[in-house]
Amino acid sequence: MTLHIRRLVLPIGLDRAGIRRFVVETFLDEIPGNDLEKEVYQYIVEECESNEIRILRQAWLNKGMDFKVNFEHIYFPGKRRTRNPSHQHIVDELIIKKNYDERAYKVLAEKIKKVYACEEYEGINESLRKIELPIGLLTPEEICLALKWLFIEQDITYWGGSGRSMLYNYLKENDLV
Repeated sequence: MTLHIRRLVLPIGLDRAGIRRFVVETFLDEIPGNDLEKEVYQYIVEECESNEIRILRQAWLNKGMDFKVNFEHIYFPGKRRTRNPSHQHIVDELIIKKNYDERAYKVLAEKIKKVYACEEYEGINESLRKIELPIGLLTPEEICLALKWLFIEQDITYWGGSGRSMLYNYLKENDLV
């Protein structure tokens, strides 16, 4: 197995289709594996204050362009510990934060809405770091940026259907956005 670690930075100003195109075209540049050697890719996509978010390829379900969102220094609970947050992990984190301080949570929810709408802007990390919700496994910055990449993953996997709205609607059903 050959591990390739690369940095993937989205250009500013891309819409949903542009983001999808940029990420898929990045994946198309990967070296194909063969019978003797598997090519595995990790892309550093976000640098949070105390952690990195990476996307891992090839994903375990072998869905072609699929990837997993991965935290380098956080393990999520479950039947087996994992560094990949599930949608439920994210929802649980958001519920804890909302119950802790609803006023501060409203600021985080607005940032999530902007990320969902592809209205991300320069300086989002700094503004997310100012949201004081010090409970749970993830910081507001880590949650919001993980959601960014979970939305992108859903867009790539389910482009012809609802894409990112599946996860966003799950957040809405739980009264989190």
